[in-house]
Amino acid sequence: MSASVQRKLEQAHQSLGRGDATAAAALCEAVLERAPRNPDALWLLGTAHLMQGRPQAAVPLLERAVAAAPERGSTLESLGLAHLMTGNYAAAEAVLKRALRAPGAPPSVRMRLGIAFLEQGQHGAAIAELERAIASGAHDPHARLNLGRAYAGTGRWNEAASEFERVLAADPDHADALYNLGLAESGRGDRERANACFGRILAREPGNADARERLAANLFTLGRYGEALAHLREIVQARPAEAVLHVALANALFQTAAVDEAYATAQKALALDPSAPGAHGLLALIHYVRGELDLAIASLEAGFERTGELALLGSLVNLLHRTCEWEKWRLAWARLAPHIDTASDLGSPFWLLSEATTPEQQLAYTRRWASSRFAQMRPVAGATAQRSRRGTRRLRVGYFSSDFQDHAVAHLLVEALERHDRECFEIHAYSYGPDDGSAVRARLQAGIEHFVDVAWEADDALFARMCNDELDVLVDLKGYTAGDRLGVMARRPCPVQVTWLGYPGTTGADFIDYVIADDYIIPRGAEAHYSERVLRMPVCYQPNDSKRPLARPLARAEYGLAHDRFVFCCFNQTVKIMPEVYARWMSLLRALPGSVLWILEDNRWALANLKRAADAQGVDPQRIVTAGRLPNAQHLARLGAADLALDTFPYTSHTTASDARWMGCPLVALCGDTFAARVSGSIMSSCGLGELVTHTLDDYEALAYRLATDETYMRDVRARLEAAKKSAPAFDAERFARDLEALYVQIADQSA
Repeated sequence: MSASVQRKLEQAHQSLGRGDATAAAALCEAVLERAPRNPDALWLLGTAHLMQGRPQAAVPLLERAVAAAPERGSTLESLGLAHLMTGNYAAAEAVLKRALRAPGAPPSVRMRLGIAFLEQGQHGAAIAELERAIASGAHDPHARLNLGRAYAGTGRWNEAASEFERVLAADPDHADALYNLGLAESGRGDRERANACFGRILAREPGNADARERLAANLFTLGRYGEALAHLREIVQARPAEAVLHVALANALFQTAAVDEAYATAQKALALDPSAPGAHGLLALIHYVRGELDLAIASLEAGFERTGELALLGSLVNLLHRTCEWEKWRLAWARLAPHIDTASDLGSPFWLLSEATTPEQQLAYTRRWASSRFAQMRPVAGATAQRSRRGTRRLRVGYFSSDFQDHAVAHLLVEALERHDRECFEIHAYSYGPDDGSAVRARLQAGIEHFVDVAWEADDALFARMCNDELDVLVDLKGYTAGDRLGVMARRPCPVQVTWLGYPGTTGADFIDYVIADDYIIPRGAEAHYSERVLRMPVCYQPNDSKRPLARPLARAEYGLAHDRFVFCCFNQTVKIMPEVYARWMSLLRALPGSVLWILEDNRWALANLKRAADAQGVDPQRIVTAGRLPNAQHLARLGAADLALDTFPYTSHTTASDARWMGCPLVALCGDTFAARVSGSIMSSCGLGELVTHTLDDYEALAYRLATDETYMRDVRARLEAAKKSAPAFDAERFARDLEALYVQIADQSA
């Protein structure tokens, strides 16, 4: 090598050391004109390109340098870095492994190899290399930053956070470390600390869309929808062409009751990307809320055909069932059923209760679904640390629901809550539903010691409130019914958490400790079908209100019924009506020409389809009489105009069974294996009329026919129902309250 070439290479090296990549490149190019294969010139020129952010230009130069000097570690490391910068991680891995074998390989080679593993999702290998690099003296903050990322990739959030904090200790304004620390804090459930990290980034870089997007997502998860909305508006304004951001904005708008703007925003998302995840489902939900079930179905059908999203198909199955579109429902169910045993994204487990599924299937799917839904809602560290024994203070029990209003759950529960022993129990109610001004709402507010309206409280504020109240037992009354806020309970505000009454099934959630049932609903030996430990009330799990008001009964004609017809009734929601059960109803009407079927007008599409089905099965559609929705007192009164209530299956009559029993109207019940399929059996058995519980469709139809035609037997059944109302434990609210309190004491003492 000539002296002039050597001099130019030394000058190029010095220029790179000063950060002057342009001067270094010019010197190297001059050398290469005279010596095109000079490995030093090729390496230095490639390095200059890397410093200028031009890795694509560096790769061929560095490959030529490696070809000229295959064992030179520095050249191999630079080529590995170039591959990392271009995203060719497999090539980077191969080259860096060669560099690692070169004599005197510096710790930076292991660091870069660890990054190559990390970017390929090989987190274990990445951790091993990065830990070795740091132990060997790699002080580059990228080593710790990427080690933290690797820890995060395996869910080791505490170790990840420690690495990011070490980077920040040396450089408090390191944006990548702050961002990743925010992700780690989110991962370990401390979204407030995560938000502080993202907020620090935005204070210096207001245009940092990634930090703002993460902050918005955290705020949304915490239920702080208004704040999330403000950030999402900024992000969408900055990045208006990204459909996924419009979907996020539409969801926030929907949660803040800006339904029309949410609809327009979701449509904008689909205009940008017709397959935008979540957009079709949100449009369907908006149509559903507006009562436009036909348009909701159309949105789900179009969305599933375009995207193949199973959640859309699950929602479609439920809506087709609700509208009694049985032909389409069968086709949709046939497409969905093969996925039940493996998928976790079919939609809420609630709709499974209406389908022919086993307890094993319901538990397995619900566990997978809950694990996915609550993955980012971890218990907050220290929130449920063992509290000191309460000593002589009263046991604190909290009830959590949106249904403290004119709702079936409230009508069942109100007297039991009124009868809690205030000397021994301090009762809290957290209501996140509307204050409808109803009489039952007023009773609840008066009868519960601490009744708090938290409808507009964000989840994190509500969580803090519950923690401050130091509850001993927290009872969720919603499960996976519409509008639940189980995300609050996922953070563990109480050491003992229970599900009861509002949801007839397992939650599959590891943060719900107990489910309240009875020996009939969950027979001994069936506990394995529930993720929760089973608590059993001694009679029936369902309470009753002996003080419920009754309106003046009307004459049959005022309900649209003939005075001399036998009246079968079913006031269940139409989503509970299976075609096989409906066929039995039609068989009864054909066998009893003077009879009619009185059903709830749930929605106009279902009514039209049920009448068409009646006609197709040889029954005059005029014999299907509809009942509109009425206030509870009037609804109960009209049951006096019915002769016999008919059960649905596999989602049986629940509150409607209690209503019929209370009003002395016999119910022919069907019983299966799931929780939802056993409630009507429990209700009838608990008042001494287990003989009205059937287990096959043939027995169900035969018993209904006998009751409709055997006047003596019907009078006897009605007399026993009336007697039970006065003496059966199922109607004793005082006894029910004491039995329920005994369960609370038992589980609170076990956790102490």
